[in-house]
Amino acid sequence: MNKKSFFFLIVMAFAVNTSFAQILVENFNYPAGDSLTGHGWTRHSGTSGTILVGTPGLEFPNYIVTGGNNALLYQNGEDINKTFDSLTAGSVYTSMLVKLTANIPAAGYFFHYGRNPFNTFDFRARTWLKPDGAGYRIGLSPSGNADTVFTTEVFNIDSTYLFVIKYTVVDAASDSISMWIFKPGDNFATEVAPTIGPLSMAAADISPGSIAFRQFNTDQRIIVDNIQVSNSWLLNVVPVEFVSFSATAQNGKVDLAWQTASETNNKGFEIERSLDNKNFTVVGYVDGRGTTTQTSVYNFSDKFDVNGTVYYRLKQIDFDGTTAFSNTIEVESNLITGFEMFQNYPNPFNPSTTIKFTVAETGMASLKVFNVTGELVANLFNQTVEKGTVYTVNFDASKLNSGVYFAQLSQGSNVKNIKLILNK
Repeated sequence: MNKKSFFFLIVMAFAVNTSFAQILVENFNYPAGDSLTGHGWTRHSGTSGTILVGTPGLEFPNYIVTGGNNALLYQNGEDINKTFDSLTAGSVYTSMLVKLTANIPAAGYFFHYGRNPFNTFDFRARTWLKPDGAGYRIGLSPSGNADTVFTTEVFNIDSTYLFVIKYTVVDAASDSISMWIFKPGDNFATEVAPTIGPLSMAAADISPGSIAFRQFNTDQRIIVDNIQVSNSWLLNVVPVEFVSFSATAQNGKVDLAWQTASETNNKGFEIERSLDNKNFTVVGYVDGRGTTTQTSVYNFSDKFDVNGTVYYRLKQIDFDGTTAFSNTIEVESNLITGFEMFQNYPNPFNPSTTIKFTVAETGMASLKVFNVTGELVANLFNQTVEKGTVYTVNFDASKLNSGVYFAQLSQGSNVKNIKLILNK
């Protein structure tokens, strides 16, 4: 059997907590489908188009996360806010992960700072999205619409970015705002020159005491997650320094190896696998070395036969529960021999989503979709399949109502179900 391998050499740092004054953390660790107004957020505008919890949570290499789901800004309606103690001096930073799953038809702002108590007119550091061809540009305005400054760079749909928005209170002068946009692989360990700004406040200064999210278009598809508010650059890191991370596929398994030059407070690593580089599953765990300045070598074998490209990443876990993700590596692996249905993508979706599956034996297989009452709503697939092939099926739910559905893959006595969330 041919041996195929991929080697990825990196020198990088995992993000772990250091000393900073954290004001607010929101990882949306609530049941999917819940309204955020039931979990500490307050509606200040709109009576429909509720902002819901989606799944799974967004992830970003080396960014501090603690699990949870995400928030879906998918409609034109409800706007929400969360307050904190007003800042009368210094700076406040808000970092968050942002992903667009479809382009927006027109420009609009989706985030801003406000006062505490909250009002509906003192909106500062409005963060904009503007369509540009197949992608979009990102903008920042101190208060109104006319003073918006947009990036020259066009960003990609269906990619996750790290946003950091800073508001600085300036004594006896106009306050200022700045924004950073980081892509996977960027170094955000220290505060560098901003992507936009600093911009001086044209309107009256405020003492920021709230963050808010706005829905501005019925066709917007914005996902936000892992929000952290702090009065200092809270992305400071103490490194778990990596030397290498590699994957080799042979003899029906994938051998992973990684090496660190130093570690701090490192409990261990979860090993995660994906077939689409989007939906990852935990396949193993390896203990870390705690705190050490010595070189450490790790190995893990994943007994998983797959036909095609497999993606792996490491989830580093601190003793205090803080987590961070490594960059992702890929490997061309061997033939799938198991019965498996992978989580659909996207999920939640509107109106269509993709489901992938494989089978253990050549023969008839069926893929059906049921609603929560067990009623059959779609026959997606019913034909002969071959062992070792990845099948991709599209589910168009344009004629169905929003809600939870279940996809069921059957072959002989083998049955597997996954949950689908349709959010129109």
